[in-house]
Amino acid sequence: METIEAITTRRSIRHFESKPIPDDVLKQILKAGCYAPSAHNSQPWKIVVLKDKKKNELAEVFLNVSNEERYKEYTGFYVNRLLKYSGKMIKDSSVALAFFNDGSFCQAASKYFRHSKKEVIHLMEVQSVAAAIENMLLACHDQGLGAVWLGVPLLMPQEIIEDFFRTKNELMAVIPVGYPSKIRSVEKKIDLDKHVTYLG
Repeated sequence: METIEAITTRRSIRHFESKPIPDDVLKQILKAGCYAPSAHNSQPWKIVVLKDKKKNELAEVFLNVSNEERYKEYTGFYVNRLLKYSGKMIKDSSVALAFFNDGSFCQAASKYFRHSKKEVIHLMEVQSVAAAIENMLLACHDQGLGAVWLGVPLLMPQEIIEDFFRTKNELMAVIPVGYPSKIRSVEKKIDLDKHVTYLG
């Protein structure tokens, strides 16, 4: 698949077949993510691959948070619905990929930049991890796989994320991946002229 074709035909896939992903295909996708550009080549991403039992346990965490009364005020009705839907997508997927920012660029850059620029440096880390995620979404599509970028896990209580993943790294996204059971048509995008300004 050509690069432009992959970009223009990729779409979010939320329904998956019960079919395993070959290890060599998964490694190729992970490698594509790690080839992403990053701020000062810091590569601040950490990727956790969840399969089988652990993947299903994560799906249960989503469902538990959406159902427990003590989190209702924290998450709200709409977020609870999204967490339930996200839990189902994770459970139905072949693998789930959790992306973290390890904060390494902020730590290294503190020697060279003023402390007042810390928020900007952190933003550069977030952009770097996002680039890795996009690379992997395109690689999934190239390999005939479907995937969806889930941001709603970021709204879960931090202690639950830290307890499940055994890390204090910053969660960026969770991506369920699998062979699509439903193929969605590509959504119409807004006209280019509404997004782009030419100067010069």
